[in-house]
Amino acid sequence: MTGSGMNQMHCPKLGELPSPPPGKTGWPWTEESTPIPDRLPDGRPWPRVTIVTPSFNQGQFIEETIRSVLLQGYPNLEYIIMDGGSTDGSLEIIRKYQTWLAGWVSKPDRGQTQAINQGWSQATGEILAYINSDDCYLAGGVAQAVWGFQNNPSAGMVYAAAVIVDAEGKELKNWDAMPFDLKVMLTEENVVPQPAAFFSRDVLNQLGYLDEKYQMIMDYELYIRLGMGFSSICLPGKLARFRDHPGSKTRTRFETTAQELIRFGNAFFNEHPSRSDMQALRPATLGRYYYMLALGCVAQGRGRAARALKPLIRSISLYPPFALRRPLQTSYVVKEALLGYLSDGRDLFVRKTG
Repeated sequence: MTGSGMNQMHCPKLGELPSPPPGKTGWPWTEESTPIPDRLPDGRPWPRVTIVTPSFNQGQFIEETIRSVLLQGYPNLEYIIMDGGSTDGSLEIIRKYQTWLAGWVSKPDRGQTQAINQGWSQATGEILAYINSDDCYLAGGVAQAVWGFQNNPSAGMVYAAAVIVDAEGKELKNWDAMPFDLKVMLTEENVVPQPAAFFSRDVLNQLGYLDEKYQMIMDYELYIRLGMGFSSICLPGKLARFRDHPGSKTRTRFETTAQELIRFGNAFFNEHPSRSDMQALRPATLGRYYYMLALGCVAQGRGRAARALKPLIRSISLYPPFALRRPLQTSYVVKEALLGYLSDGRDLFVRKTG
């Protein structure tokens, strides 16, 4: 790993960092977190926090991410960047800040999940987290998470809400956090906003890190695995910004995400065949995942919308309430799928008769 080695990172002041690009103001460009004392109130050192940023060709956003970590004002922070071999100018930005990094590397990898795991495997922190290179922390977010662990020493995970912003940083809506509930996580929604989640190193050593079978839902799978065996603390307030933009994996690989969820769901329930409480959630969980696959097919445009009919029918056969509770959305999926089917038929007729 290149960079400054794996030592404790010096948390710079705003004036020590390179000047922000022209026109960039506010956090984390011209503002910094309020520094905190070097030690806890009882005289103990603050626990070391290791943050990993996986990155690949996110030069448009990565500088904001880096600054949001460096300007946390936290006295015992280790920051590692795992770049997958970017060619878009990201490396020039990383090199600008390498003095304050515990380490960084740029080489091809097997995807985001492996990159995070490799970073965590080299970490020395008691608390681990990762922040993607198009997201960023809010001022003081790391210290708030650490206090969550200090107040709940047995916790495996601490998390809070996040703010969803667009490519320009304009706030769109909140990504609300709720107390961890396995039934809700499986059958309704993910209540753990990824950029605002922090983990106990000891607990991850027991459970294992992210599952490299998954490239889209690796965080979700870890939350469920962790939440089933350890306490998870939902903090008030917001700790991070999540960026929703046209090039994000969340937008471009929605269908792949749903396919991974279905794989996960089948594996999860097969691992707990004797748990009647678990098996009771199977229809609703898989019904939700197949519904998401139908949405993913529609999101790809008319050329793939016809593929939504099969997973939608599967979803309704498994658990009708999920689709029925969303009449407008379900009607839209049906309409787009039928139009896509008819379009496919017209295209086939033209090819045969043309």
